[in-house]
Amino acid sequence: MFGKIKRHVTRRFYDSHPNLPLDPDVVQPGQYKWPPHFTPSLLPVVFLGGCIGAYARYWVSMEMPTAANGWPSATFTVNLLGAFLLGLLLEGLVRSGEDRGGRRLIRLAVGTGFMGAFTTYSSFASDVYNLTQHNHISIAVTYGLLTVAGGLALSAFGIWVASSHHKRRERRA
Repeated sequence: MFGKIKRHVTRRFYDSHPNLPLDPDVVQPGQYKWPPHFTPSLLPVVFLGGCIGAYARYWVSMEMPTAANGWPSATFTVNLLGAFLLGLLLEGLVRSGEDRGGRRLIRLAVGTGFMGAFTTYSSFASDVYNLTQHNHISIAVTYGLLTVAGGLALSAFGIWVASSHHKRRERRA
């Protein structure tokens, strides 16, 4: 009985979202362990994913030059595509099982490494600043709003696609 009360009190005071799983980086409330992407054996996985993601972003920027009106097409594209793919990836991984083994390697290589280097919110901020400095205020505001709202919407869409796929697979099984 005391164990049940202790678990309830622990979740109540240390977890603001008891309907969600506990953070895997927290061993017990008040204790912390390093996140997996800082683990020396997993750093090369993140690094390799990041190298490939940075090259992919560079390739997109070479293939999609900035429009004549100043619209940063490449940054807009990679950020929206990255939001969708990250939602799709993480929801798919969460629904397929615990964050261990191959799933953890995929999450770190693709989610943290590749997507972290592929998407570029620093360039997004720089683009908004540059557009404002060149008196393209309406383009800057439109670009900023569409990037943020589109990123949220496409991330949610990626989550929906992955969860729908998982539910279809469960019905077939």
